[in-house]
Amino acid sequence: MLPASVIRAVLRPPSGSDMPPHERIATLATPSSGSNPAIRIPRQELYVGEVRDAVMPRGLLCPRCGSEHAVLYGRRRGAQRYMCKACRRTFTDLTGTLVHGLHHRHLWLDFCKCLLDGLSVRDTAGKLGISKNTAFAWRHRAISALASVDSTDMCRGIVELAQWPMLRSFKGSRVLNDALMHAIRPSIRRHHRVYGHLIPRSRQITLVVAVDRTGRVRAEVAPRGENMTPTLSRIIMSHAQLCAPRWGSRFRLGAGWPGGVQWVGAYGELRGRAGGPLYHVRNANRLIHYFVEWMRRFCGVATKYLLRYFSWYLRCAALAATASGVAAKLLFFELLGTGPGVAQQVD
Repeated sequence: MLPASVIRAVLRPPSGSDMPPHERIATLATPSSGSNPAIRIPRQELYVGEVRDAVMPRGLLCPRCGSEHAVLYGRRRGAQRYMCKACRRTFTDLTGTLVHGLHHRHLWLDFCKCLLDGLSVRDTAGKLGISKNTAFAWRHRAISALASVDSTDMCRGIVELAQWPMLRSFKGSRVLNDALMHAIRPSIRRHHRVYGHLIPRSRQITLVVAVDRTGRVRAEVAPRGENMTPTLSRIIMSHAQLCAPRWGSRFRLGAGWPGGVQWVGAYGELRGRAGGPLYHVRNANRLIHYFVEWMRRFCGVATKYLLRYFSWYLRCAALAATASGVAAKLLFFELLGTGPGVAQQVD
């Protein structure tokens, strides 16, 4: 949860009068709608003081040893520099955050806006004036941090389950070990949902999405046709009650689930075994359908990166109704709280 001062700073109009100009990190601007499109009007500005409030909610602490004994030690690239008296090492307000050590961190507000717009790597690089390799590295730096945050949460209560059959993808892999060579031969040129009996079982996977009634969302990749109890135990609390579709379902739970399973769907509803209106999988089905449609723009994603893209989509969907400038700044502050040095200040 962001501090109240940060939320107020994000939502108010960017005046710039209450912040020193030398602490400005980035400015999100848009071309003017007038006759001169080269004129850019600032919409949101980011200052070091706002970052300090977000990454140091309990005061000034050393990101390495956690000591409170630090003194001012000059400035570095517009950010205040500190010296820790305990470990005798220096740090800034950005140490331990996602933008620490980046050369073009002034572009990260615009980059967050490109993330929320779902732009490709080349479109992002062309819009920001950076190389496509830099845009790709920034994308995975951001979405891997979001995925690591999502991996710490667990669904509980009544949990809806939905699944989507997929093929394991090794897109972008350069070195393949012996365990993977047999999984990519022969080449698959037929639709995997129609000709699934011709595809090796090692290539068939399932994307499982779990949604509880409080809004928690988790996803996991599981082998198709195998017992999913170990997979579900990583994303769902053991005492939760599952709602899984009965018709066309591939949820094999072995000896069962400790919290119980409520099988729902067209077959169960017609026979009166649906368990009442509380038990359904509409939210999970809707979420996984929108995610698959959103993923079509990327023309295939490696399986090892699939959960990162799912976390990315969750942020795009959550901030879709928010103004673009405010949404970009909110996403940036969420990314700031995912750095390794920030975790020491979180209770």
